[in-house]
Amino acid sequence: MWEEKAKTATGKDAYIIKRTIIDLRKDQYIIKNAYRKPIVCNTLVHSRSTLPLDGELTINEDGTVSSTGITLANPAVCSAILCNYSKLKQDCDGEFDNDLWYILKDFEDTADRALADYPLYYKLMIYKIDGMQNIDI
Repeated sequence: MWEEKAKTATGKDAYIIKRTIIDLRKDQYIIKNAYRKPIVCNTLVHSRSTLPLDGELTINEDGTVSSTGITLANPAVCSAILCNYSKLKQDCDGEFDNDLWYILKDFEDTADRALADYPLYYKLMIYKIDGMQNIDI
């Protein structure tokens, strides 16, 4: 669907669509690697539960983007990550085979780029990460 839109898009829209296609293909490789059978040791003391992180973006006929699953295009997912960031970061710190590590990395990169020109919003994000309640902020 993105490829079809890219054929007819021009200017800034074409650039955004091409970047989106590239990012989706990168995510595709990460997801494929996540589905490969891991090596499981028989002497494992405790097992780790996994959570499938399948997300899908679609463009509606009116041009709006809708998402399903866990994706940073969903404001509810970003809000949940922001409110639980410290705990999530501690749980997956240094675990490069954990999908959550990559989601948090993408969240950090996206937040840094999106809020670079808005220092007040960046400071608010830091307050939320530090666990401050809205009334305190």
